[in-house]
Amino acid sequence: MSSRHGRSRLLNALGCGVFAASLVACTEQASTPRYADAIVVGAGLSGLAAAVEMGGEGVNVVLLDMNSVMGGHAVMAGGFAIVDTPIQHEAGFEDSAEKAYVDWMDWTDDGDPAWTRYYAENSRTMIYDWMAEMGVDFVRVQAGHENSVPRFHFTPRGALDVVLALYREALALPDVAFEWNEKVQSLVVEDGRVTGVTTRNLRTGVERTLLAPNVVLATGGFEGNLERVLEYWRTDLPKPDRLLLGASIHATGTGHDMAEEAGADLTWMNRHYIYTNGMVDPRDPEQTLAITAGNNAALWVNAQGRRFTNEAGFDKTILAHVLDQEPTTYWMIFDESSRHAFSMRGREWINNPTDGHAVLDHPEATIRADSLEQLASTTGLPPDPLKSSVERFNALIDAGVDEDFGRFAHPDEAPPKIDQAPFYAIQFFPMPRKSMGGVAIDMQARALDDAGEVVPGLYAVGELTGSVGINGTHGMDGMFLGPALVTGRIAGRTIADVVTADISRKPIAEVSPLAPMSDAGPWEPALTADDLEGLIALKRDGYWHFEVSHELALERDYECVLCHSAQMPFAPLDNRQSLLAQSEVCGNCHGR
Repeated sequence: MSSRHGRSRLLNALGCGVFAASLVACTEQASTPRYADAIVVGAGLSGLAAAVEMGGEGVNVVLLDMNSVMGGHAVMAGGFAIVDTPIQHEAGFEDSAEKAYVDWMDWTDDGDPAWTRYYAENSRTMIYDWMAEMGVDFVRVQAGHENSVPRFHFTPRGALDVVLALYREALALPDVAFEWNEKVQSLVVEDGRVTGVTTRNLRTGVERTLLAPNVVLATGGFEGNLERVLEYWRTDLPKPDRLLLGASIHATGTGHDMAEEAGADLTWMNRHYIYTNGMVDPRDPEQTLAITAGNNAALWVNAQGRRFTNEAGFDKTILAHVLDQEPTTYWMIFDESSRHAFSMRGREWINNPTDGHAVLDHPEATIRADSLEQLASTTGLPPDPLKSSVERFNALIDAGVDEDFGRFAHPDEAPPKIDQAPFYAIQFFPMPRKSMGGVAIDMQARALDDAGEVVPGLYAVGELTGSVGINGTHGMDGMFLGPALVTGRIAGRTIADVVTADISRKPIAEVSPLAPMSDAGPWEPALTADDLEGLIALKRDGYWHFEVSHELALERDYECVLCHSAQMPFAPLDNRQSLLAQSEVCGNCHGR
C-alpha cells in the first residue's frame, strides 16, 4: 500500500478534523455559501476554454488565477496540431483522421490510443471551426517530423490570438467572472467529494473558502520544478548533469499536489518534453533560466570538441545523443556569415535585432573570437579537436553530402561553411519544457483515482493531465496547446450537462460579478518613469506581471498612453470594459 493511500485511509478513519493541515475541515463547509456552479483554477488556455463552454450554457463559473492577467504560458506559445482543415486543402494537402492517428501513434510509440483517436477525429471542429466562429484566422500550416502532411497551424501572433479570443468571449458571457491574484491553496473535500477550494489573495493576504459542486483544475504542468523533474526521470535515459529552467516559473506542480491529496491518481509522471537548445539567460542572476535559441547553420560539438549528432535531426534522437555526452552539454559553433540566422525565444524581454544583440553581443552569453584557436581557449574546448571538427564540417559542405550524420544529401541543402571571422560559440543544456504526465482523467475530463474510479466534483484539463498521454514519451508539434483547448472544452461540456440537468439546482448565495464601468471622465498619465521604477523595485507578492511588463515598457521607452487610457487607468481593473481594453494591448509585448 502506497504512503498516500495509507494516509488517505487513516484520514477517513479519524474524520474530517484531521484534514485541517491540507484540506478544509468539514465543519467549515456547512456555514460557507455556495460560490458558483463551477470554479476553474487557472485562466490559461484550457481554463478559458472550459469557462466559455460552461458560460455559454448558463453555468455560473468563476475563474481564479494567481496572476493578475489571463493566458498563462500559452501567450508565449506557438501553434496547434489540427487535422483536415481548409488551409491544408488550399495548400494541396490531403489529410484525414485515420492518417493522423497512424502518424502520431507511430511517432510516440506509446501514446494513449483512445485520446489520440478522439483528438484526430475532433480537432478540426473543436479547435479550427470553433476559433473561426470567434474571428480567429489560421494563416499558415507547417510540417513536422511526426506528420506525413503538415498539421502545425498558426495564427498571425501564435497562441496569443486564440487566448485573447477565448478571453473576450468569456468577458461577453454574464455567467463568467474572473478573480485575479488568487492562489488556490487546497481543495475542499467532503465525504470523498471535491466541493470547493481554499484561496489566499497574493496582494491582500486574505484567505477564503469558496464552495462549488464542480472544480476544474487548469494549473499547468510541473516542469518549472527541476527537482521534481529529476525525481520523475525516465530510467532508460541518463540523468543530465545540469538542467535549465525552460518552462514557466509558476509551473511547479501545485495542481498535481492538490489533486493527489483529494484522491486523484497521477500517471506518466516520468514523461517530459525536454528541449536540448537551452542557453543560460544572461539577465538571470541565478543562471538557471533558459532561453530557447538556435541557428540552423551552426555546428554542434561536445565538451571534447567533437561533433556528435545531426543538428537538424529528430528532437527525440538529439535528446538521446545529448544525454549520452559527458558532461551533458554542447557548444553551438557558427561564424559571422550566419549571425543573422540566430534566433531566440522564451523570455519576456526577448526580441531579435541585428545590431546590439542582447545575446550575441553579450560577452557572458556568447563567446566571440577572431580565430578558432582563440575560440577554443576562451570556451575551454580542446583546440585541435574543435579545429578538426570545423574543418571536417566544411569539407562535407564542399562535398554536398553529410556522410557522418546525414544532415544534408545535396549541396543545395548544405549550410554555409564556417570560415568567416569572427567566430561564435554558445553553450547549451537540456531544459524541461512541458509535462507529458499528470492527473489521470476519463474521456469526460473527470479526475480518476488509482482504481480508475471518478473523484466526484473534480476535473482536470490541459498540461495538468500531461496532455492526456497523446505525446507518449516524445513530444509533438502543436500537441500541447491543442489538447489543452480540447480537454478544457470537454470538461466544460461535461459540467454544463450535469448542471443544466440538475432540477434541484439552488440559487447561488454569493457571486462575484464584474461591475459595469463608470463614467471615467477625462484621463491623462499621472506617473513618471521614476515613479514606475520605484513601484517595480518594491517586489510585492501578486505583482509579477506588473513588474515584468513595466520593466519592458521602461526598457523599450513605451509611452504610458500606448497601453493606458480612461478605460485602462492606473488602478486595478474591476469591470468588463476595462478588462476588454486591457486585452487589446497584450500584443504590445506578446506576439511581436
